[in-house]
Amino acid sequence: MKTTRTLATAVAAAVTAPLLLLAAAPAYATTVTPPPAAPSVSAPTPSPSPSPAAFGKKPSIAELEKAVTQARKAHQDAVAAQEAALKELRKSHRERDWPEAVALVAAEKEAETAATAHTAAAKALEEAEAKLAALPGTATPEEREAAEKAVETARTTEATAATTKATADAKRAAADDAYIDRYIEDARAYSLLKKAVETAAADLAAAEKALEDARKNGDGGDDDGDDGMCKGDDRLVAELTGLPAKVTAGGTVDFTVRVTNNTGEAVDRAYGRVTLAPGTHTLVPLFKPRYAVGTSTTWRDWNSWGIDVNVGALKPGAHADLRLRLSPSAKLEKWSGRIEVSGSYERDGECAANTTLKSHTFQVVAATPSPTPTPTANTPAPQGGTKTAPLTGTTTTAATTGGTLAKTGSSDALNGLALASGAAVLLGAAAVYGTRRRTTGA
Repeated sequence: MKTTRTLATAVAAAVTAPLLLLAAAPAYATTVTPPPAAPSVSAPTPSPSPSPAAFGKKPSIAELEKAVTQARKAHQDAVAAQEAALKELRKSHRERDWPEAVALVAAEKEAETAATAHTAAAKALEEAEAKLAALPGTATPEEREAAEKAVETARTTEATAATTKATADAKRAAADDAYIDRYIEDARAYSLLKKAVETAAADLAAAEKALEDARKNGDGGDDDGDDGMCKGDDRLVAELTGLPAKVTAGGTVDFTVRVTNNTGEAVDRAYGRVTLAPGTHTLVPLFKPRYAVGTSTTWRDWNSWGIDVNVGALKPGAHADLRLRLSPSAKLEKWSGRIEVSGSYERDGECAANTTLKSHTFQVVAATPSPTPTPTANTPAPQGGTKTAPLTGTTTTAATTGGTLAKTGSSDALNGLALASGAAVLLGAAAVYGTRRRTTGA
């Protein structure tokens, strides 16, 4: 039984985006007043998700083998990308085609040419001064005047060459700084690729473990007839409010996900699932997504592009709020994406999840600088620059706290879920929102 539960969890993990696991609070959530503001975006549109019938479908051995193949390919691609990045980092700047490298090579050549010209001008001045000093006392006034003029010309040429050299040296230094900055950015990208290799290796191990367990059990199912998946139920409602249609790059926006229990019965644990889409491993650092639960004023970071937060037990008709915050980078402009939300719950060892995602689209736009005030005739012009206030959304205080994605029957299963395999998303409806059915006494 324990091995099969691990399998079911690993399969669910293999077809969903990685989710942040948070700690749960057993107390009932109370109704929060006043309710959050009405959504500041148009009504959400359903996102693709499995039909209710899909929640009972078991993945076949063939599907699990396909998941392993895809995870292995993802790992191989990650390793190849890491090796290519390392090879690029090991090149000299003269071998690279970066704009910064091209500019540096040109600046170095210009500085070398200027240095050569200055050296020649300095030597010519030295020779002209030596000729003037070597004139005999019998030299004619014309000869002395010519020698003095030659020194003056050589001195002017040397001064001009020195100025040109100083300018070229400064240009080379600036180009060198720009190149170093680019190199540092690529080195950081390489470190992300190293992390991607580690993640892909963990995903592959999870997929291989799921396949191994399935083969041991014959077909991957439980021997008690349990289908291993949560049922579909849209009566637990997760609603997003406070997200504007446009978010300013470099600013901060707060919004709320309210989870309401409309099932008619109390639930032991209710969850709000939030996903930043389209999700990639490079997207999260650009948005710095954070969340806050309960009355805490501490904002916690997401460790993936999605979170599944336990907002506590809910009585019939009660709700609880999850507060969220995005701080898109000032460099992130003209980006279009969406926030997807859904809900799930556990009751008496059973689980259920929404069959439809609610998608809220938004754009990241460049900040518009405030116009500089025009000074009047009798009023001095204001000093300094203007300041643009960050764009924010509404914030609603959460009721009770949240914590970890629902317990899946064993610590082995949780470990399997934490190793979610993004490479296996083509398993589709097998378990898109199907967490392992929870049973008591596991």
